[in-house]
Amino acid sequence: MNKDIEWLTVLAVEKQTNIPNATIRRYIRNHGHHLNVQKKGKSYFIASESIPIVLTIRKNYDDGKSLDQVEKALVDTGNPVTITMNDNGEQMTVNVGEALQDMNKAMHEQNKVIQSLVEHMQRQQVYIDTRLEERDRKLMTAIREIQESKKQMAADQEEIITLAKDKKWYQFWK
Repeated sequence: MNKDIEWLTVLAVEKQTNIPNATIRRYIRNHGHHLNVQKKGKSYFIASESIPIVLTIRKNYDDGKSLDQVEKALVDTGNPVTITMNDNGEQMTVNVGEALQDMNKAMHEQNKVIQSLVEHMQRQQVYIDTRLEERDRKLMTAIREIQESKKQMAADQEEIITLAKDKKWYQFWK
């Protein structure tokens, strides 16, 4: 347990608030996320700073409110939610509304970064496609030129062969 927080047993809270032990335990079960509570074995320890919240819960129930109405009233007052970290037993108090706003802001910023990366990738893909098309056009032009030159060489070869056949053997060197 943390050294800087005064922890009270359920019995001590009962003596301070005149709320029965079983009722305090029910409040912990139903609204424990609004209270700074630690459980050690079968015992609950409540931070002294959470006593006003316990009294608020009691007042709301005394006013005839239901569990959902009490929960809504606690949320509306802006009481921070306490989360217990089990690994090392430390506690962290979090205001859920602020945490959600921070997460929303971070998510919005990440979405902007992702969107800019997607746009960059799309520009790169267009560039790559353009360059490939240009390369393919040049390659096809070069292949056609080579084919034309081969046809021309074949035609020249044919002409030479034809001329050679027309000459007599003794005129070949002339």
